[in-house]
Amino acid sequence: MEIPELAKRFQQHVLTDVDYLKTRGYNPTQFLAMIAQRGGAVAVAKYLFADRRHTSYGFERLWEMGELARSVEFAANLPWFTPLFTADELDEARARLILHDFPVEERLARAAEHPPAWMSEH
Repeated sequence: MEIPELAKRFQQHVLTDVDYLKTRGYNPTQFLAMIAQRGGAVAVAKYLFADRRHTSYGFERLWEMGELARSVEFAANLPWFTPLFTADELDEARARLILHDFPVEERLARAAEHPPAWMSEH
């Protein structure tokens, strides 16, 4: 799959998670503004992963809600989205999840058992 198409799929995935989070009472307005300002969810994820000093407010909020599986850190590490990111970016995202006791490998394995329907289209 071409990178621009994959980036579009990543954004759709992230925005679907945002829609769900809104039903749980969390509206990540700053994150959505960043998507508009930076030209997409991939650009925002790369920006967030570049700051190794701390996690974002949104990430911390998702952790508090028990929803780290809906973070860009987790989404970036899904096997179908990894081509969008560098090894360093993926390592940073994975490290954040691990530091918050998120079972990364288990959840990635579970997700890989159910790839999105669009994966079989290509």
